[in-house]
Amino acid sequence: MQNMVQVWFGDDPPLSPRSPLTPRHGPGLTDVLLYDQWISVRHEATLVPMQEDISIWLSGLLGVTLTAEHLLEELDNGVLLCMLTEVIQNAVKNCCDPSDLRDFPLRKVPCKKDAPSGSFFARDNTANFLNWCRRIGVDETYLFESEGLVLHKDPRQVYLCLLEIGRIVSRYGVEPPVLVKLEKEIELEETLLMSSDPVASVITPKSCCQHGELHEAVKHIAEDPPCSCSHRFSIEYLSEGRYRLGDRILFIRMLHGKHVMVRVGGGWDTLQGFLLKYDPCRVLQFATLEQKILAFQKGASSEMVPDSSARTPQPPLMNPISAVDTYQKQNAKP
Repeated sequence: MQNMVQVWFGDDPPLSPRSPLTPRHGPGLTDVLLYDQWISVRHEATLVPMQEDISIWLSGLLGVTLTAEHLLEELDNGVLLCMLTEVIQNAVKNCCDPSDLRDFPLRKVPCKKDAPSGSFFARDNTANFLNWCRRIGVDETYLFESEGLVLHKDPRQVYLCLLEIGRIVSRYGVEPPVLVKLEKEIELEETLLMSSDPVASVITPKSCCQHGELHEAVKHIAEDPPCSCSHRFSIEYLSEGRYRLGDRILFIRMLHGKHVMVRVGGGWDTLQGFLLKYDPCRVLQFATLEQKILAFQKGASSEMVPDSSARTPQPPLMNPISAVDTYQKQNAKP
């Protein structure tokens, strides 16, 4: 998946595959048949930061090496998840006074340790893990179906569940994923902003904003692709890690030095993904592009004649953003 996720938009070759300042490429109009796959990859790209953060967190707790690219394959038989319950319970017992553990279940989770991936035993291990999640207080909205993990049907929900476990166990002194730490940091900042002390937010320590790297990355992403609108919908800098976009206040953080993340409601999105949804200029560009591609597909299918030597004319080579710009210029002509 790592190679696919590098597909994005941009005009220049990538400088480095994981840099937040790296331009991305998307299919041109000659790649119409790949466009749907490209849209899917853009959605999958928003999972990568969460996937990497959780793999690092689990590696530290379990004492094994897990990679983001193969995280689901490592977890899909449920064995490591059952091990996780035992590790967390031992960590909670070491961190807390026994009187504080009345609401935290300390019971061994049954596990078939040689369960093959995709088997009944893998589903049984996963079901036992989900029952443990319910007992420690994970809400049903964060849980996933056993098939979602065993058959890799719902990776996003699996990661959201593990993040929620991190939030819960952090209350008992267990080290959570970095995304959870950033959530607590933002909650503190919001509390201080609502307090009577006007300078409190200025002195709030931020673990993600050293040396201006975050602000440079935000500027680069916000200006790619360049916007020539008369009323530009720009990101306004308010303070370190805090921005305004239209009437929205955004809390933005750098995750592991390479992912620019936006706090959205109770979750996270990449800044690129957020702008594609909420920047009116980008929304218009991609809506117009989809209309052009649908029109091209319809025209191409109607021109296809069986056993004919004539070939359907191909559109000129261009990337999606160039296609939109050309379309807008043509419409602007008197």
